[in-house]
Amino acid sequence: MNKLDLIKQPSDFLVTLATSEQKVVVKSGESLLSALLRHGIIFPYSCQSGDCGKCKCKLICGDVRLDIYSETALSGMDFKDGYILACRAKLFSDITIVYL
Repeated sequence: MNKLDLIKQPSDFLVTLATSEQKVVVKSGESLLSALLRHGIIFPYSCQSGDCGKCKCKLICGDVRLDIYSETALSGMDFKDGYILACRAKLFSDITIVYL
């Protein structure tokens, strides 16, 4: 990983992994999953298109928007309970997550 990857630009957001307090910079327009993998975070995933649900995690605080995904991967009830798909999540603020 390049040291420049750790520098937060004004248009970037910060993700905190609640269980480890590790912080990751997410570039503007980048998916949460892409940023986690770019930083070498071991995170469960498979399809990267919102169909499988392997990258489901709990949003503790912050604002994200999800690109189109399958309801078999993330049900409406899961979404209401604060779960998101890292592969489909675009950040609109700094966030804190717990991965399952």
